[in-house]
Amino acid sequence: MRALSVGVDFGTSNTVIAIVDEERRSSVMKVASRTASAAFLPSIVCFRPNERNPRDRPQSSAGADAIADYIARTGPARLIQSMKSFLGSKSFVDTRIFSYSYSLDELIGVLLSHLYESAAAQSLIADAPLVVGRPIEFAGTSPDDALAQERLLTAFERAGPRPTRVGLEPEAAAYAFAKRASGKHLVLVADLGGGTSDFSVVQIDADATPPRITPLAQTGIGIAGDRFDYGIVYNAVCPALGMGSEFRPETKMLPIPLWIYSNFASWHHLSMMNNRQTLRQIADILRTAVDREAFDGLVHVIRNEGGFSLFQAVSRVKQALSSADSARLSFQAGPVIVDRMISRHEFEDWIAEDLGKIASTADTALQIAGVAPREVTRVFMTGGSALVPAVRRMFAQRFTEDKLVGGDEFSSVAQGLALMGAA
Repeated sequence: MRALSVGVDFGTSNTVIAIVDEERRSSVMKVASRTASAAFLPSIVCFRPNERNPRDRPQSSAGADAIADYIARTGPARLIQSMKSFLGSKSFVDTRIFSYSYSLDELIGVLLSHLYESAAAQSLIADAPLVVGRPIEFAGTSPDDALAQERLLTAFERAGPRPTRVGLEPEAAAYAFAKRASGKHLVLVADLGGGTSDFSVVQIDADATPPRITPLAQTGIGIAGDRFDYGIVYNAVCPALGMGSEFRPETKMLPIPLWIYSNFASWHHLSMMNNRQTLRQIADILRTAVDREAFDGLVHVIRNEGGFSLFQAVSRVKQALSSADSARLSFQAGPVIVDRMISRHEFEDWIAEDLGKIASTADTALQIAGVAPREVTRVFMTGGSALVPAVRRMFAQRFTEDKLVGGDEFSSVAQGLALMGAA
């Protein structure tokens, strides 16, 4: 098979690779694991010591295989997830995995190498233009855009050829929409992923050959599905693990620092808390904590790499609340058992502030484009967070339900990137 172009959407939660063939058809490449194949690779890497050569760098696996290796581990293992969320962070220099140091681009490069191998894509990316995606604004507080993009490109170079082009993710989604539409449309593209929410206002003439796409405005914000998970952990789990309690470092009682729980509730930060400095700070607090059992539950999760199990439980709740009015969160953290019902109303209340910021970012895109909501003919919603009922309702209230379109929520950006490369 010969590809005219290849597109890779490296996502916070999942990574997708797509191609455009000689007949200009776009399709997603299947990613194989040891037990099955899927349309995406979970953006997760598991590191384990090299048992045959302990002095060598750790062995790694990615995606479904990484999850399986981590669950089945009988010895040390380190799970790394949500790496995209660190791209714009100047404070992230490297992390130690066992006795080795890894930079962020090295970690992402490991994931991409597994992606190419699992999709049997090495020869395709060697011969065809490679287009990779990036958000309008990277996740994090005051992200460094230039640093983030250079890290992204370096990571791809570690796995294969340097990308030919970097495409904006919502603009790529517009290409995917145009491929399946007909007629002329004024479209608000809402790419709602795990780490960022990006918007593009575009004029589309889908009947032109090739379809004509004219971007009018783009905006983005580093808030999306991971923040929704944060809301559940912070409000439903952290209080059971000592948040709001006190400790006695010297002569008077002090509240346990909230930064511990803020990091704990963010999966990408939690996965990095298992280091000597952080554990030493937390151990000092544990010695004089009033509610030692609750705080010990938090320490147990960090020391025993329990974050994956926690966020799997949270993800199940979030998915259940997409169709049910309530869902049960069950999780054990050492001596602490968290078992409680969460209503959709509670969940939506926890994420209301984030939803407001996402809506404001979409409104800004319309204002820059000089477009009123009534003039928009379609709102193309893609990305996993587009499936959250509160998100969809928010857009339906602004634009009316009949204008909302979706489909291929996890793959439209990758297909659009490949289409950009073939345009």
